[in-house]
Amino acid sequence: MDTQQSEVKFYNLSDNKSIVSLKIPEDVITKWFEGKRRELKLYIILDISGSMAGSGLTQAKASILKLMEGLFESHVLSEKDITCFFFQSNCEVKRFSDDPNLLWSNGEIVRYFNGVNSYGGTNFTPVFESIIKEIKDIDSDLAIIFFTDGQGGYSDLVKSQLEIALAQTGFSTEIHTIGFTGDHDAKLLSWLTKLGTKQGNFQYVQSSGDIQSTMSTTLELLELGDRSLYVKMGDELLPTGFDVHGRGKLVLTGENANIEGRKLSIFKDKESEEKFDIETDPIQVHPDDPLATLLTVPYIQFEITRLTNEIINSKNEEGKRQRFNEISQEANDYDEKLNVILQNAFKSKSITRRELIQQCMDAKGTILQFKDILSEALKGTLTNQKIADFNNLAYKNITKQRLKKKLDNRAIKNVEKMEEVEKKIEEIVSKIDFDELENQESEDNLQTYTCTISTDNYVEAMKEGECMCLTLDVGRSEAAIADPSQISIKKINQTLMSSGAFLNSVTFALNDKFDVESVHGGFQKETFPASILKGLARENITGILPLYINEKHWSIAREKIKPIMGYLVTLDIFGYAYSQISTVPFLVLSRALGDTSSEFKRRQAKWILETCDAIYKQSSILREDNKKLFENYMKSPANRTIEHVPNNLVFLGHLFCALRCGDVSAQDVQRWLQEGLIKSLIEETIRRRLNKWQDLEESMEDIGKVLGINQKVYINEPVEEFEKSYAEYFKALTSDKNANIHYAAAFEKALSDSGIKVETVKEEPMDEDTKEVPELPTVKQIFYDSNTYQISDYALSIIAKIKKAVNTFVEIILRYNKILESTLANPNVSLDNSEFVFTEGQTSLADAFFDKYNSKTILATFLQSFLHRQNSVRREAVEADPPKYYEPFSEDTADELLSAQFDEYISSNLKRKTNDIMSTFAQEKSSALGLKFWQVDKVEEAAGLLLIDVKFRGSSVYGQILKALQKTSMPLVKEKIEMVISGTWQGITLFVDKPRNPDDPESLARFVDNEHWFPNRQKVYRMLNAHRSVIPEIDYWVRVLPPYKEYIEHQFDNEYLHARRLTRVEERKNAPIKRK
Repeated sequence: MDTQQSEVKFYNLSDNKSIVSLKIPEDVITKWFEGKRRELKLYIILDISGSMAGSGLTQAKASILKLMEGLFESHVLSEKDITCFFFQSNCEVKRFSDDPNLLWSNGEIVRYFNGVNSYGGTNFTPVFESIIKEIKDIDSDLAIIFFTDGQGGYSDLVKSQLEIALAQTGFSTEIHTIGFTGDHDAKLLSWLTKLGTKQGNFQYVQSSGDIQSTMSTTLELLELGDRSLYVKMGDELLPTGFDVHGRGKLVLTGENANIEGRKLSIFKDKESEEKFDIETDPIQVHPDDPLATLLTVPYIQFEITRLTNEIINSKNEEGKRQRFNEISQEANDYDEKLNVILQNAFKSKSITRRELIQQCMDAKGTILQFKDILSEALKGTLTNQKIADFNNLAYKNITKQRLKKKLDNRAIKNVEKMEEVEKKIEEIVSKIDFDELENQESEDNLQTYTCTISTDNYVEAMKEGECMCLTLDVGRSEAAIADPSQISIKKINQTLMSSGAFLNSVTFALNDKFDVESVHGGFQKETFPASILKGLARENITGILPLYINEKHWSIAREKIKPIMGYLVTLDIFGYAYSQISTVPFLVLSRALGDTSSEFKRRQAKWILETCDAIYKQSSILREDNKKLFENYMKSPANRTIEHVPNNLVFLGHLFCALRCGDVSAQDVQRWLQEGLIKSLIEETIRRRLNKWQDLEESMEDIGKVLGINQKVYINEPVEEFEKSYAEYFKALTSDKNANIHYAAAFEKALSDSGIKVETVKEEPMDEDTKEVPELPTVKQIFYDSNTYQISDYALSIIAKIKKAVNTFVEIILRYNKILESTLANPNVSLDNSEFVFTEGQTSLADAFFDKYNSKTILATFLQSFLHRQNSVRREAVEADPPKYYEPFSEDTADELLSAQFDEYISSNLKRKTNDIMSTFAQEKSSALGLKFWQVDKVEEAAGLLLIDVKFRGSSVYGQILKALQKTSMPLVKEKIEMVISGTWQGITLFVDKPRNPDDPESLARFVDNEHWFPNRQKVYRMLNAHRSVIPEIDYWVRVLPPYKEYIEHQFDNEYLHARRLTRVEERKNAPIKRK
């Protein structure tokens, strides 16, 4: 084991408080947990009270389904790991593990949630009680997510019981809360996030537009594979979360705060002897070390939310003012610490300077709003909305710190990399002859590439180790941390800036404003306005792209682009990853193709393309990977999903650059275009976009309406006809003249097939019409007819909506297509040519594309894209045998696809409705069969009834049969009791003795087969009571019901029963009288 990979560092926050950073080797984590992802169970708590009706419940269900899709796609957990709690004034628990058919891949989960409706009042007590009951059996880490809008009732007792139950699980627990509308109980949801062993997260969904980012954040939190390990100091074991890279952090107080010279050991768990000893002594971190800030700021963020939670849940009116004053002083102390850190950061020349300033400003913004909360609380005017707004800000900052764990390992590696970047740039600058470069450069270029802020031209910027950049307005969600294609290029500006001027402007703007998100935009939705500074045309500038001007300039720009991309995507220069460089500039290129209406904009597009060319040429790995990707793309639709191609426009940008640098031949590109590359990209883009617009999803959920299926003709009338026929069938089947013969014949056939020789009494033959058993009726099905099918007006409106939603994206793809075709004809073509005049907002190419196809073909394509909008469903459709994927935009396959969906809709709806009808009759039949079993006076008929109608012991019919055994005057009482209890008669097994879900281990563990199953004592008592006079032999009862031997003997012992009765009389006499 390489102990050099382990270390302990600590920072003394005060005399009695230290923050400790720990590192153990990654292979320790791998060895202890065999390289497996942590096992995680998920409880989804959904408020279905009446107040959630409408948008609240719709948004909550959409959020849950979005989260599940992400969890299953990234294999964080499977369906069997999820339990749902639906609560209002009571609570219903749905364990997915109890229903093997409840899967994401077959659409059953979506269908199940579509059937969840709202009703009743809001009460948290029943759901808290249900959680307490369920977690008693928990055997892995647990995440709980609350989705609610209400301010329901709850008792302090059950809150305290929930807190204790979570603490006693022995596993890592975390609670996340998501509030819908401003009426959610901000106090309660904030309190809940503190209950787990790991800090939970609060998020506020104000509109359906927040769902995507909210669920992305929640998914990323659940994906963090933190392990709960134990740090031993002396005799004390302290639970501490460690990430997959072996990094952990804990806060020590009191005597433990002084760890200088002490040895620490990390244990796998409390009981295990497996441990790792950190051999090196703890290293003290000094205040001017950047690590001190990286440890302190997240701690202050956490403490401020903890103090807020104390304020909003305070009930001690007597000492409230004194405690609030103490809290105010704590907040002021933290604010002063941040001021000191800021002052040091502004003086520092460290590469981490900007990152430290940004973190401090985030924390100071939280403290500022916290003081407002405290002031309102002191005045007694603290509202739920105020708490909700604060929670939304504070938890966002804490969440950002938690998600930064994903960046931590990247950042640690990048600290050295960024220092190397600076050294490399110094070396490059020292070798450039700037006089020669300036003399060789044209005056026009020197004027063109001039920084608006510093007025330095690009050569002068290079002398300072900086590069010239194009300015941008960008937006990002937290998902961009893992996938840089999630960044949004809102606008390409006409202003140019040097990299140094931009980064200095960022620092100035952050220092000038408390609301840091108004500076850089944070991880907000695309429409959120932000501005670091204004450009020449008063445009917002929130990002930059270093440009390729010439090789010497690029030698600096290719290094500067690393921290710039890190900042642009993650708001952290140390959050750099190569995928950012291979993605973001190509997104900028696609955005440039959105508007080339002026000569200057076409020149900008040319600059961006030349920059993308330079990036593409310098990456050998990207080039090799893309050669395979391009070749495989057209081989299967499964190769086009997001895990292969994160962004379709980036894919096209890569293809264009690969063609320009000779990585792919003109012949190959021509072949791919002829094979339908552009059509496939358009269909894939539509498929992905349909997963992002809730209103379109809701419009297309009713497939029958989209397909224009006449419910009366195709569904209602055939069902009504079937119901009449089935009523006649049921009546005939259950008539005395048919049913009993049917049962006897079935049992006699079973005997004959088994070969068992049994003497039976031959019945007299009956009339032919008496013996006839009626045939089961079938429902009339009318299927798709391509000759008569007409697209409905509703479908046409859906087509128009989807076209409008995707036209811009389709237009960019087709503009790429035009450029590719021109390049194939003339390899020297340039983007500043007049043939590439594209106007923003105009979609002439997209309109012409869609106009080539009839409505039926477009509907078929859009419908398939909608049905396959989840990647897993698309893959399953492609891999099915035969495939359930049809060629998009094809008149040849349009009818096949529409027919498949049309007929599937008809079949499934008819099946569901006819099953409901048969189920209703079956329920009637169950009661009738109990009575019939009690009535029949021929043993073969009784056995045949069990054989045909019981199926398995847990069925509802079996319950009715058991009731029949408890009624007096039953014919063949001995025989019937014996065959019902044992499940056999004359060697024939009458009903199945296996569990409903034989593949489910939990179901198997709970299962008891016929040989070992017996009714409960209450049912035995009733059977004895009903039939003791007919069956007075105690030996019979003991033989049939051996577990109840002692009980049966007592029931036949009159003296014992008499004594019991006397005892009960005495007990009633002596019992205290209950007064009303």
